[in-house]
Amino acid sequence: MMNMDISTLTNDDAELTPEDVLPEDLTASAQTELLALAQAGDAPAFWRALKPHALLIKALKDDDPGEYQAWRAEIKKACSKINVASMDEFINPSGAGDASGSQATELADLAAGRCELWHDADGDAYATITGDDHNEHWRIDSAGFRDWLAWLAHTEMGAAPSMETLKSSCNALSGTAKFDSPEYEPHRRVAKDDAGYWLDVGDDKWSAILVTPTGWKRMHKPPVRILRTKATRPLPDPISGGSLDPLWALVNVPEKDRLLVLAWVIECFRSDTPYAVLELNGEQGAAKSSGQTILRLFVDPNQVALRGKPKTVEDIFVAAANAHLVSYENLSGLSNDQSDALCTCSTGGGYAARQLYTNGEEATLTAHCPVVLNGISPVVLRPDLLDRTVSITLPEIRHRRTESEIKADTNSAAPGIMGALLDLFASALGVIPSVVIPPDQRPRMADFALLGEAIARVQGYPEGHFLQIYTEHRRAAIGRTIDASPIAAAMADYVERGRRYTGTVKGLLGELTARKPDTERDEFWPRSPKGLADAMRRYAPALRQMGITARVDNIRRMDGIHCELGKQPADYSRQPLDPGNEVHEVHEVHAEEI
Repeated sequence: MMNMDISTLTNDDAELTPEDVLPEDLTASAQTELLALAQAGDAPAFWRALKPHALLIKALKDDDPGEYQAWRAEIKKACSKINVASMDEFINPSGAGDASGSQATELADLAAGRCELWHDADGDAYATITGDDHNEHWRIDSAGFRDWLAWLAHTEMGAAPSMETLKSSCNALSGTAKFDSPEYEPHRRVAKDDAGYWLDVGDDKWSAILVTPTGWKRMHKPPVRILRTKATRPLPDPISGGSLDPLWALVNVPEKDRLLVLAWVIECFRSDTPYAVLELNGEQGAAKSSGQTILRLFVDPNQVALRGKPKTVEDIFVAAANAHLVSYENLSGLSNDQSDALCTCSTGGGYAARQLYTNGEEATLTAHCPVVLNGISPVVLRPDLLDRTVSITLPEIRHRRTESEIKADTNSAAPGIMGALLDLFASALGVIPSVVIPPDQRPRMADFALLGEAIARVQGYPEGHFLQIYTEHRRAAIGRTIDASPIAAAMADYVERGRRYTGTVKGLLGELTARKPDTERDEFWPRSPKGLADAMRRYAPALRQMGITARVDNIRRMDGIHCELGKQPADYSRQPLDPGNEVHEVHEVHAEEI
């Protein structure tokens, strides 16, 4: 394309005015012609037609600015693909020597004609690159979209754009997407609409699998807008009628826990429910990481399948905002903040902080994705996260295979396993409406329990089978979280000895401290009545499921805050959610700008 400079529109070196070149009565005709092209949505034709009319439109802008602004507004309203700021620069360049600015404008205009610009509810800018056989959905500030812009400049303009040119083009396109384009909802890997559940295949054709209660099928150009990053990898090509038996030959999961793991995998295919957290524990060499990698293959394959321990809460949310599955390996522990962040990711929430290099701007990251962790010892100990977690202990491996054998077996079995998972998902969707769990028996992860019960029935298990094994699993997990807290263990021991306490929190702290083992480290013990009251509120749901009531009054009396600790019938139903944990704040977010 030629440089958008009015001086190129005439071969006459003499200084001419619009009145010398074009009759005045042609102005209205040019306006009408260009407006008609804009109303037709044909941005490329508009820019080609503008070129011979540039002098006319420039004269209109100089002589009658009000009429020009009115016409400009009509153009903007008629076609969101036409960047009116670029039109201003085209008819009246700011400087003939600004080659990079002219190239950026030309590239932005070219790109706007090749893609559909849009934004989400948060005002983030996106582009859908339209093609004959598929559509691609990218964030405008993503590396994938910048790569496409560079390719477009090379193939269509014969130019090698600089980073500054790409940045300027992206900024212009972002403005159009945010303020002059429609709003849609973006998704990652999975989505749901009126037709059913969608699962992004991750292939070059950007196809997706539609799953309904009647079955599943692969479709091109799906109506949902599923985003990718450059790290996204394709799912196995599914074969209908496959079997799940090869999966258990690849992952070292005990037979008694396989239904729980299967429910977790299928739950990852949904986008409208909270996700359970999967934790894999076991001794060194129990194939935790290899099993986790294989499970991820059927959920959200990624260039980096496993990540090391996150250093900050921000790291967790950045990972969750760029993939459907958050996956960490070889963990030895989680901080309280990291545990809360994983809770937020699994149930849906956000992270907000001051944006770097600004005084008052706030940057946010939203997340709603499944989580899988592994470590030699259990790392999920906080009650709120543990109540969302399926914790599996992997047994010792007696017969090992080489990496090449595992890879070959996985590649061979993966299509059939993927097809069997989709078959099971579709069948479970048909059964879910008939699954009824009384409200007083529903666990915290009620949607997960309903899906698991439906999967169990599809596989021939009796009614209530999944709920029974899930309840037993949660009971064992509760004992673990109590044992991990010295003060919670002390409260449980106090009640198990047949004692009951009603009185001030300060008095209970004195009684528990008098029985504290000498080996207990002081930093893990409450130092004040407030610390004990906080611990009682935190562990109350877990203790309640063990048949222990731990209640703290909200109103202070004359002698202090009162509490109650004693025996009650065990209650494994859904427990009240702890307030908070939806937005985590830190000092800075390193937000990369184009």
